[in-house]
Amino acid sequence: MKILHLYSDWRWTGPAEPVLQACLSLQQRGHEILIACPRRPDDKIVDETVEGKIAEYGLPCTTQFRLSRYLGPADTWHDWRALPGFIRSREFDIVHTHLSHDHGIGTLCTRKLGAGRPLLVRTLHRRSVLGGSLINKVLLNRLTDGMLVYTDGFRQGYIDRFAIPPEKIRVLPMVIDLQRFRPDCERRDLRPELGLPAAGPVIGLVTRFQKYRRMEVFFDAVAAVTAEVPEARFVLLGNSSQMPSTVWEPIKARGLESQVIFGGYRMDDYVDTLAVFDIFTLLMPGFDGTARAVREAMAMGIACVVSDYGMLPDIIRDGETGRVTPLEAEPLAAAWLELIRNPERRREMGAAARADAVERFDFARMAESLEQSYEAWLGK
Repeated sequence: MKILHLYSDWRWTGPAEPVLQACLSLQQRGHEILIACPRRPDDKIVDETVEGKIAEYGLPCTTQFRLSRYLGPADTWHDWRALPGFIRSREFDIVHTHLSHDHGIGTLCTRKLGAGRPLLVRTLHRRSVLGGSLINKVLLNRLTDGMLVYTDGFRQGYIDRFAIPPEKIRVLPMVIDLQRFRPDCERRDLRPELGLPAAGPVIGLVTRFQKYRRMEVFFDAVAAVTAEVPEARFVLLGNSSQMPSTVWEPIKARGLESQVIFGGYRMDDYVDTLAVFDIFTLLMPGFDGTARAVREAMAMGIACVVSDYGMLPDIIRDGETGRVTPLEAEPLAAAWLELIRNPERRREMGAAARADAVERFDFARMAESLEQSYEAWLGK
């Protein structure tokens, strides 16, 4: 199959990695892939861009289209004139979209081709089901040939909200590098570097510390736990321009400077840092909704405590691979204390999490699932 993926953001953010993983898996199975994404604006200087990462993955890319994430009139007009002819000349079987912006322009351009147009597919990289607006109803129900989501819960949510025929929406497996993230390989002990004592439970969090992440709930729970288990430590990995208000001020207000350790944004030793954690926690997934850090922790054999928001309850099996709690400080603290006080139970959950990750997040499953979905929709 010949597949054009549209991705209307130049920034390397949450949804981008699953897109490239899907494209790589398809290319390895012999399909012809091309990714169209916008160029980085000249006034934006960053280390990582989608275009750069596409090159690292060894995937073909074009930046000749504007793919404006704001659907600006001039950019939209440019693509509406140029993209349909490009699609027709390259004889793509499928145009696969990923964000609302490229879904909109992809719909306009494929419909312009009329009879014989390629299949139009959308992956819904969202941490919650789209709102039931009239535009969304028309776009999803009438103008899109097939949709992909990451969990059965989200699939049912879209069926219920938009009355989408069940055969039109499928679940795409999430993937993790199971060789990189595994509990049985040698790791460098980072406890001294992080300022952690030689013993004592460590609860870790990996996130961008933005206001919607509900860090106030996290820190209220930290205060409750450390009042009972003073030796417990909490390691935060990540970064954000909003950290003064979301991290530093709440820590100081609660007197948690000794219990909460900021590990920064880790890259080269990220896996070594994860290996320090006895328990992993996430309260709010990012905008892509796939909770990658949770799945990485599972693959490392770490028991996870997550909230019941979005797809998190579909990833962690409560009582088996971790605990799922309401997004409130008291039950969150209770779940942490349960696992702190029962290390054997914690290890059992971690082993179950690893086994579950191997079963559900194997890279090979993604391409096979995509092929089956494409073929089913093309057959219609």
